[in-house]
Parts: sequence; C-alpha cells; structure tokens
Amino acid sequence: MGILRATWDHYVAFRERHPRLISWLARYSIFFLVLFFAMLYCAISLLKHMNFESHGYDLGIFDQHIWQLSRLEFGYNTVRQVPSLLGDHFHPILFLVVPAYWIWSDARMLLIYQAVLVALGAFPVYYAARHALKSSFCALCLAAAYLFFWGTMELVFFDFHELAFAGPIVGLSYLFIQREKWPCFLATIPFLLMVKETMALLAFFLGLYVLVFHRRWFAGASTCLIAAGWFYLITQKAMPAIAGGTDFFYFQYYSHLGKNWMEAGKYLLTHPWEIVKQTFSPHHKTGLLLFLLAPFLFLPLLGGFAIVALPPLYEHLLSNHFRHWEIRYHYHAVFAPIFIFALLEALPRLHRWLMRRGRLVDYRKLVFWICLTVLAIQVPFTFSRSAITLFDPGFYRIDPKVERTGYDIISMIPPEASVCAQDSVVPHLTHRRHIYQFDGNPYGAEYVILNKFLDCFPLNQRTLVWEIARMYRNPLYEAHRFGYGWVVFTIKPEYDLDGKLEDFPI
Repeated sequence: MGILRATWDHYVAFRERHPRLISWLARYSIFFLVLFFAMLYCAISLLKHMNFESHGYDLGIFDQHIWQLSRLEFGYNTVRQVPSLLGDHFHPILFLVVPAYWIWSDARMLLIYQAVLVALGAFPVYYAARHALKSSFCALCLAAAYLFFWGTMELVFFDFHELAFAGPIVGLSYLFIQREKWPCFLATIPFLLMVKETMALLAFFLGLYVLVFHRRWFAGASTCLIAAGWFYLITQKAMPAIAGGTDFFYFQYYSHLGKNWMEAGKYLLTHPWEIVKQTFSPHHKTGLLLFLLAPFLFLPLLGGFAIVALPPLYEHLLSNHFRHWEIRYHYHAVFAPIFIFALLEALPRLHRWLMRRGRLVDYRKLVFWICLTVLAIQVPFTFSRSAITLFDPGFYRIDPKVERTGYDIISMIPPEASVCAQDSVVPHLTHRRHIYQFDGNPYGAEYVILNKFLDCFPLNQRTLVWEIARMYRNPLYEAHRFGYGWVVFTIKPEYDLDGKLEDFPI
C-alpha cells in the first residue's frame, strides 16, 4: 500500500506543478499513443512479411480475395480452394479495404491497413473511459492496455484477419450506448454483422445488454431480432448457396453437440452441466480463461457488459478444434475492448462493496491504482507470447542472401503464370488467378517454389524435405537450384503443349 500511496502522491504533485502540461497531454496524448502503436504494428507486420514469415493462411487467402475484388472480380480462391471466400466465412466488411488496393495493390497494404485500423480502436476505448472515470490519465492507461493486450498483439503477429474490424466497431457501439445516441448505435450493427457470420451472436448479446442494463426496448429488441435473423439467413441460406450447395462448413467443429444449430442449442439447454465441462476441460481452456481475465484483475466479471463476451468465448470453448483453445492466433483480440468496458462498469460496484465493508477508499485513488495496475500487468502476459520476439535482434535483421534470392525468384515469375508455393512464399505471389499452397500436391502449376528453411504449413520440415526429393523425381518438372535452400520447379518444355510457357531464366 505504501507504493500505491507514493505513486498517487507523486501523480497529484506533478499535476499541481504542471497544469498546462497536464492540460496539453489530456488533449493530445491519445493521438500520440495511437500513432506510436500504428507505427509499431506496421513495423511488426512488414518485417515479418519481408522476412518470409507471413503466411498463405490467412494473409495469402485474403490478399488474393481483395485483389480480385479490386478488379471487380469474384473468382475462385485458389489458396483456400473454395469457389468464393464469402462461402467460407461471410465477411463483406472487406469491401471497405478495396479502395486501399486502388492506391497500392500489394499484400503490404493489407498489413498497413490492419495496423492502422487496430490502433484506431483505442479512440472509442479512451473516450468511453474518460467519460466514465472523469480522468484522462486513467483513460489513457486503459487505451494503452487495449493496444498492448496480448490478444491484440497476437492479431497483429498473425498477419491479417477480418476480426481486426470487430474491436473498433464494438468500441464505437459501446461509446454510442454510453452517450445514449441510439440511432448511431444501431448504425454500427450492420458493420458488426458484416465482419463475420458469427458476429451476429455477439450482436445478439449486445442487444440483450441494451435491453437488460439500459432498458431501451426498441434498440435492444431490434438488435436481437436483426442479429438472429441475419445469423440464420447467412449460415443456412446464403453461405451454402455461395459455396455450391454444401452445408455451413464450420459447424463441423460443433458436430459433437448435434446435427445442426437447433439440435446443438437444445442439447446445451437440456445438459447445462456440459457447458460447465466444456468451459474448463481440457485444461488448455482453463489456461485460456486465466489469460483472458487475469490481465484485467478478473474485475470485468462484475460488469454487465461482460455478457457480450459470451458468444466469442463459447464459440471457442465449445469447439472440438484444439487451435481455438490456444493462447495465440487472432481469435482473442475482441475481448480487450469488451473487458475494458465491463471494467468501467465494475469499478463503481467494487467501490460500493468496499464502502459497505467499512473500507473508506477514495474513488479517484481506487480508479487510479486499478487502471495503472491493469496497464502494468499486461506486460508479463503480452511478452510471454509472440511479442517476445520484439527483443530478438534477429527479428529486425533481414537476411540479405536468403531474402534477396527469394525476391529475385519472385520477380522472375510472369504475372499470368500459375504458381504453387509453400506457406511463407504464397503471400508474395497472390496477385494472380492461380496460386496454390504447397501441401505435397503441385496442382499442375507452371512454377513450384520451395525452400526447406522456411515455414511449410501444413507440412513439417522433415515432410517438406521428403516432398522436395519427390519433386525431383517428378517427370513433369525440372529443377532449378538458386542456393540458400531455394528450389524452383518448372514444367519441362516437352509438356508445354500450348507453347505458352517461357523458359525460366536462370
């Protein structure tokens, strides 16, 4: 407690000595914070990409899709191997990225777009916190906690994903709820629904929150009805039609609960103990819950807005796909704004609880200490994940030999040629109609680009070496070695029946 009192005393003394500086910081510090993290996110994403550490899943998938949209095409996504990406996940929000590709059509534009978008999500967090806490400093702490949250950083380290839109939109929704600007709140719902088909479930609980905690019957009920109707229409009608008549692909992760959504819902309602079991078992799920709640001192559990976290949380906990439980990837970034807003609602309740027990704590001091602690505690959680690589000097060093050779090879590929490449090379070649991710099958591509030293998802390194040896024995292809692990296989001239293939320059 001595440290907390000393910190508060120094803070108060600094405010009294430098009122003009404090006033200036209160007005502009959030802009500098957002600018810094936007630049940091850009640096992380671009360095990974330039070092051939970005991935075909998902950057290559989205890059080919948005490149096609920018050319007013709705073609087959050859990286994901689906007739249309909208039949795999329904995310028309990506149409908002298309104008950026008219400026610079490159996968790096997608990475920059996401970096700026995620950083801008700190604005609604900051202004909502400042309105609730009446403190610019505490609001800045929570905005920084949002930007530094391990889930946010994992999203940035995971190249690109449409869920980058979710956090900023949820932030705007809450800001409009807080200010009771209900038409503006309703205007955010269509954008939230367009992020991904399962965002309809989050929107439904957002409507429940408005109904239960704000007693706004029209705004809450209409949000619930629109979200429920949208979810049914998209998952049961639109997506199967776009995908060529197949059922909703991702229900397979919940097939252990029933044959369809209705049966799964009935099963969970009649077997509530199964929900408890699925929440904590296997133990990886318990670890995930701790990583989500501990950085916010478990206080969001006292806030009403925490109910909005239930759909994305149980979307993963009820899944039979183990990657959904892992403390990595892009899945958990949306929890940062949700839990921060729940924390804002929890602080007055915590203060009242302490007062009823005779602990006379100044509310301003309590808020100051908690916000500062929440920001500080992000550090060990964030740097125990992918962000630890920021301390690795090799992360900032581009290997001139490996990378230069790789980019020289990429520059030699004709823009209309079909290419099959391994995971980390795919995002550099997705602005073409036919680009495939190498999984042991060359897909009859005119060029097959492999490097045993780079990431080779879905294969492992040993399997990739074996597959490269098998490609050497493939009678359809001839091999060209470029050193530093790079091997390019091209179709032999005698198999070029159309006479369209040029000899690969060596």
